[in-house]
Amino acid sequence: MQRTIGAMAAILLTLACGQALVAAQPAPQPPSFASSGDQSFDEWRDDFARRAVARGRDPAVLGRLLSGIAPDPRIVDLDQRQPEFVSPVWDYVTNRVTENRISGGRALKAEIGATLDAVQARYGVPGGIILGVWGLESNYGAAALNYNAAAALATLAHEGRRRAQFEAYLMALTEMVERGLADQTQLRSSWAGALGQPQFMPDVYLTTAVDWDNDGRADIWTNRGDTAASIAHYLSDRGWRANQPVFEEARLPSGFEYALADGTLRSIADWAERGLTPIGGGAWPEAHRVLQAQLFLPAGAQGPALLLHHNFSVIRRYNNSDRYALVVALLARAFDGREGLVQSWPRQLGSLNREQILELQTLLNTLGFEAGEPDGLFGSRTRTAVRGFQQAQSVAADGFPTAALLNDVRARAGVAPEPARAPRGLDRAGVRELQRLLRRLGHDPGGADGLIGERTREAIRAFERTRNMEVRGRATDVVLEAARAAAG
Repeated sequence: MQRTIGAMAAILLTLACGQALVAAQPAPQPPSFASSGDQSFDEWRDDFARRAVARGRDPAVLGRLLSGIAPDPRIVDLDQRQPEFVSPVWDYVTNRVTENRISGGRALKAEIGATLDAVQARYGVPGGIILGVWGLESNYGAAALNYNAAAALATLAHEGRRRAQFEAYLMALTEMVERGLADQTQLRSSWAGALGQPQFMPDVYLTTAVDWDNDGRADIWTNRGDTAASIAHYLSDRGWRANQPVFEEARLPSGFEYALADGTLRSIADWAERGLTPIGGGAWPEAHRVLQAQLFLPAGAQGPALLLHHNFSVIRRYNNSDRYALVVALLARAFDGREGLVQSWPRQLGSLNREQILELQTLLNTLGFEAGEPDGLFGSRTRTAVRGFQQAQSVAADGFPTAALLNDVRARAGVAPEPARAPRGLDRAGVRELQRLLRRLGHDPGGADGLIGERTREAIRAFERTRNMEVRGRATDVVLEAARAAAG
C-alpha cells in the first residue's frame, strides 16, 4: 500500500514538474523583418505576423513567406479594373471563347477522356464544364503565373478594401507550407494570389483540392487527374445538379416586358406562357418545363436572351461574374460540337467605359434611382437603377447602359451631353501599339514598325468591319481605344 502511495506521489510530482516546464517555455515570438520602404505596409505586416503567431502559425514559415516583399501597386490597379466589369460583354466573351482555347480543350479531352468520365461519374460535373473552367483559369496549365503568392495576398490585405478576406487567405497559405502541401517553388500565383491550374485560393485548396491518384498529395500544379477532380469537387460541393442544363437561349415575343429580366426565378413552363420559345424553334423539352430559371439579357433588349438555370449560379461560385459563367458554358458546348449563341451581339450600340459608368451612377443617384456608391463597376444594383430610370421614361427596361442612355440621364439631371470630338491621328508609338493589337486580334498589319502602309490600313478596315464601326482604315485614337477594349 505504501509503495502504491509512493508511486502515485512520484507520478504527481512528475506531472507537476512537466507542467512547470511547459509553463516555463516562452511563447513563440513573431519574426522580425527588414523595412520594405513602405511604413504603412510594414506596420500592417508586423501586426499580421503577431496575430498569426498568436493563432498558432509557425513563425519560421511566416518569416520565409513575408520577408523581402513590398506592396505591388500593379496588383491594386488590376484589382480595381477587372475585365469582368470593364470590357463590353461581347469583347469579354469573344476574346475568351476562341478557336485556340476550344482546340486546346478538345485536345486535352482526347488525352484524358477516361479520367474526365471517371471524375464526372463521381461528382456529376460534365467534362466539358471542367475543361471550360480549366481553360479559362489557366489555359489548361499553360498560363504563366507571374506573381509571388504571399506578396500578392499581402498587397491586397494591406490595401484594406477586403483586408479580412485576404488575411484569411494568407493564413491558409502559411498553413499549406507548414503542412508540406506546397513548397516555395509552387507559390507562384495570379495577381490575386490564386494557385495552380484550377487557380484555387489557399483556403479553397485546404478544403477542396482532391488527391485523385491517391499518391498522398493533392497536386493541382502538375497532376491533371488531381486538377480535374479538384475543379469538379469544387462545383459539386457548391450544389451542382447532375444532368441539368446551365442555360438555354430563348426567343422573346413581340412586345415583351423587359422588366421581367429582373432576376426572378420562374419555371420554364411559366416563361413559355409568357411567350418565350427556344431560339431554335419548337417547344421546350418536357423535362425542362419544371425547372426554375431567370431571364438574363447580357447586352440588353437587342442582344441574346438567356434563361439561366441553377447550375449557372454554381459556376458563378467559382468566379462571381455572369460573363465568366457564360464563357464556361459556351466553351463546354464547343467542346461537345454544339453551337454557341444564335442571336448576335448588338455591337453597334457601343458600351460605356468606367468613367462613364461612374458618371451614370452618380447621376442616377441624384435622380433618386439608387445605384449604390459610385465605383465605375456595372453591377446588379446599377442595373436595377438603370431599369428603374428606363421604366420611368416608358422605354424598354432592359437595364443595359449605352451612350444614348447616359445622354438621356444627363438631360434629366440637367447636365449637358458630352460633345462629340473628331478622331485624332496617332503618333508612331500609338501606331506601333495599334499594329500589335491588330495582330493579336487576328488582323495582320505586317510588322509593328509604327508606319501606316496599305497592309496596316487594310488590317484596320478589317477590324472596323468586325466591330460595326465606320470603315475608314485610319489609325486614330478611336480605333486604338476600340482595339484595346477588344483585346481585353
